[in-house]
Amino acid sequence: MKSLFVLSLTVLFFHCSVCAQEQSHDTSIDYNELIRSVISEYGLDQVLVNGIFYEDKYLIKTGHQFYMEDQLYKGTLVYRGKEYQGIEMKYDIFDQQLILYIKHNNSLVRIVPLNDFISAFSLGNKFFSKYNFQGEPGFYQVVCDTEKLKCLYYWFKQKNDSNTNSKSISYEFTDSKKKNYLVLNGSIITYRNKRSFLEIFPLEIKALVRQYIVDNHIKVTKSSDEEISGLLAHCNSLL
Repeated sequence: MKSLFVLSLTVLFFHCSVCAQEQSHDTSIDYNELIRSVISEYGLDQVLVNGIFYEDKYLIKTGHQFYMEDQLYKGTLVYRGKEYQGIEMKYDIFDQQLILYIKHNNSLVRIVPLNDFISAFSLGNKFFSKYNFQGEPGFYQVVCDTEKLKCLYYWFKQKNDSNTNSKSISYEFTDSKKKNYLVLNGSIITYRNKRSFLEIFPLEIKALVRQYIVDNHIKVTKSSDEEISGLLAHCNSLL
């Protein structure tokens, strides 16, 4: 986990030199001291993590831009092929970025790592992996992952802007929305309701899948992850 604390030196030194000049106006954190502490503790031979300091640009807002609640979640990050555990972070599903919270003395440094080097992460018991569908890489929640069948959710939010006065803009974020996908024998297909869900499966098992949905009162786009996992385990056993 140490390499997570070593930032891209070019970006970091540039940022810190600017911040140092403004230190008299902002005493929240001494960035030069942070640099010295990181180098002293972790050295220069660690894998460099390119990233930027995060600032919330949506200060006046209704709702928020994050997955689940607007709070820190402890999880695991796979970055540049290495797994780091016990990281505190948030997942901004409007801008599709992770925010890492790194403690330094009595301050929190918020860093956005480059998406290009993130292959997977978890927030609590929710697991996300990067997939590249039609040339568009993105993070998808993995609800089911077997050799024949996968179920993936793509989470996002929308926002509306309004001018509260001539100097500021307020933002209103929608509730979380998701697109639902099944990957069956390598083919990815989206579904929006029970009918389109059932159409994905071979004719010979559709009746059995439909019966399971009815018997267990499953709503394929709204039921809990646990209920959907049970449904998909049943589907996988029929394939």
